[in-house]
Amino acid sequence: MAKVRITTPEQKPWQISPVRAEHAEARALLPDGGPASAYKIREPGSETTPQLVELRMHPHEEVALHSHDEDEIIYVLSGEMKVGTRTIGAGASLYIAGGVFYGFTAGPEGVHFLNFRARDDRSFHLPGKRQIIDTGVTS
Repeated sequence: MAKVRITTPEQKPWQISPVRAEHAEARALLPDGGPASAYKIREPGSETTPQLVELRMHPHEEVALHSHDEDEIIYVLSGEMKVGTRTIGAGASLYIAGGVFYGFTAGPEGVHFLNFRARDDRSFHLPGKRQIIDTGVTS
């Protein structure tokens, strides 16, 4: 049976990734009470349903070269990210095919974005190392 599900911002807690280095900038609280570098799993996805994750990174935060198993689309809500030699800002989107390595650096005011995948994907592969990240919601 088809469903409609509405999720409001207060229903999903901000979480700090266990693989993210601990920095004072990452834990700084923003006006909404959440940390400057964190994520919310808006839709967890499954083998047959899409995944949507909301992320934000503190100013100049670097995300190491990595890949995921699934294709993904990143949509920038605010701030900027530098990907290779390009800087993209609010309203821009970025498509990355599964298995393609990429990294980025948040802009001088940080970056806030949505990450969409067609199904659940908890992979985060560094060059030469495959791993799966536990993204279960914590209280």
